[in-house]
Amino acid sequence: MLRVVGVLLMLASCLLPCLTLWNGMTLPDQDPTPEAIQQQDAESLAFEQRFQTSAWIAGALAILGLAAFIIERKNHGTAKRVQEKK
Repeated sequence: MLRVVGVLLMLASCLLPCLTLWNGMTLPDQDPTPEAIQQQDAESLAFEQRFQTSAWIAGALAILGLAAFIIERKNHGTAKRVQEKK
């Protein structure tokens, strides 16, 4: 069970930054006004902060997924050794 959870967490950690990038992509205006340039600067700064946050969360999810996968692997090995002793 932990193996499935670990794999799902690692997949989520890969998808989170991709979704953030996809939702944040916009094309610039052809002839921007000074107000539009300021708005684009503010939006790009907000996007950068969102992406940084999602990258940190993705890293944490990847670490948790890897830990779950390793714990499952160790428990499976211990259970296998116990069965061999019987």
